[in-house]
Amino acid sequence: MKSMLTVVALFIAGAIAAVAQPKLEVEGGTTYNWGKVKVPKENALEATIKMKNVGTERLVFKEIVPGCGCTKTDPDKMELNPGETTTMKVKLNVSPQQSGKLSKSIRVRTNATDADSLRILMLEADVQRDVALIPSGYISFPKMAIGTEATGSVDLVNNGTTPLTVTDVSGTNGVLVELKGNRTLAPQEKLTIIAHATPKTTGYFNGVVNIKTNHPDHAEMSIPTYGSVPQAAAAATVVPK
Repeated sequence: MKSMLTVVALFIAGAIAAVAQPKLEVEGGTTYNWGKVKVPKENALEATIKMKNVGTERLVFKEIVPGCGCTKTDPDKMELNPGETTTMKVKLNVSPQQSGKLSKSIRVRTNATDADSLRILMLEADVQRDVALIPSGYISFPKMAIGTEATGSVDLVNNGTTPLTVTDVSGTNGVLVELKGNRTLAPQEKLTIIAHATPKTTGYFNGVVNIKTNHPDHAEMSIPTYGSVPQAAAAATVVPK
């Protein structure tokens, strides 16, 4: 009889322990989406995320780690009693040339059960710019070699509702650009900017293409260019017979 009572007591204790757990709930879900948005001049989107302990035991934040491209501040409280709520401010950094859909993550780990201890918070936005660079905000030079001209390109698109005039395009560190004189783009028209570079040394190559326009928010744009110049293959040694 005594052993049976012990088994029952252990069963009840286990059941209570299974129910009595901390549990994190993110208000609005684990994805925060700004939707279609124009980035402020400081090139960052900000939001406040609310988190609540909907469990029956104290919730402890063990780590909050942002992915590349976003920053965060620690929650107002690092420990939450059952029913308590905390807020965390987050910031999604956007480069001046970046546009289109963005997605970054923040890893949140708590003292909840193993299956529920890790939460991935997603930050998403569809960045809208009157002047966009497609497919990305940089120019890549593939297959570079010493003394050989490499070519890369990017499309500059006028997403605005009025004509856009490109008044000047220039390159640095030996980068040459195929564009002379002013060029006016109608709304939704694109201009392909073609850049050339002839490296003189091995290693990492980088430069910048600078663009000037008549748009008040995009008067000056800088497009990074990069490439890698490998070591030349060693000449085969011929052994005389």
